[in-house]
Amino acid sequence: MFFMTFFMGSGLNFRLPGNVDVKLFAECRNSWVLLMIVTLSNAAAMYREIGYVTGNMCFLVFAQLLYVNAIQKGEECIITTWDIFYEKFGWMLAYWNTCGVPFLYSIQALYIQTILKDYSYKPWQLALMVSTLIPAYYIWDNANSQKNRFRMMRHGVPKYIIQRRAFPQLPWGHIENPRTLKSERGELFVDGWYRYGRKLHYTADLVMAFLWGASCGFDSFIPFFYFFFFISHLLDRERRDDHRCRRKYGELWERYLKLVPYKLIPGIY
Repeated sequence: MFFMTFFMGSGLNFRLPGNVDVKLFAECRNSWVLLMIVTLSNAAAMYREIGYVTGNMCFLVFAQLLYVNAIQKGEECIITTWDIFYEKFGWMLAYWNTCGVPFLYSIQALYIQTILKDYSYKPWQLALMVSTLIPAYYIWDNANSQKNRFRMMRHGVPKYIIQRRAFPQLPWGHIENPRTLKSERGELFVDGWYRYGRKLHYTADLVMAFLWGASCGFDSFIPFFYFFFFISHLLDRERRDDHRCRRKYGELWERYLKLVPYKLIPGIY
């Protein structure tokens, strides 16, 4: 029992003086800001060694900067997520957010700097990757914003927090009067991106994770560790979400599944 409590945690939201939420800090600031520092450090090391930064490294820095900035600018949305709302803060979350996220998820930067060195994709290849990254980022950012701002409205969060204007605020990130399904058991969001798929933000997240790995080429599995780990993590979370929602919403969830039958790819799966 002791080891389980130590590993999984005993409390949801530990706070330091000044109303600092330790888990939110670990999830948002500690983990992803440190990842960005590690990536930028590898880019700086590359510049010191060869005198310039390759296109592959520039792409990775850009892709991770978009991701990390989205987490910081939308930190008010993180409060309604699974990790903050349900999972207790123990060794697992503390260790993973301090060591796993910043040092494993950034492995692509180290690979480019030490293995690829001065190798770089052709301009058209980098352009193709950027043109894939931007739509994926937009869907991921927007879908998460729509869903979590709906939750904030439902829980009575003040409007000035819901409409926080950290840069950049993308169009269609907040729906004032969303379409929903209601019953005595609760209310489900069926508007925006969630009209087309229940987990489109997972799909967009996986596309970005794949592009991080693809910035290193395809000669090694190591840069794709994050991508494959993320697949298993998100599929497990999708299964848990479905089980929890069936139990919580009952017949309302079945109506939702008929209205939005696809999970990750509209028309396919």
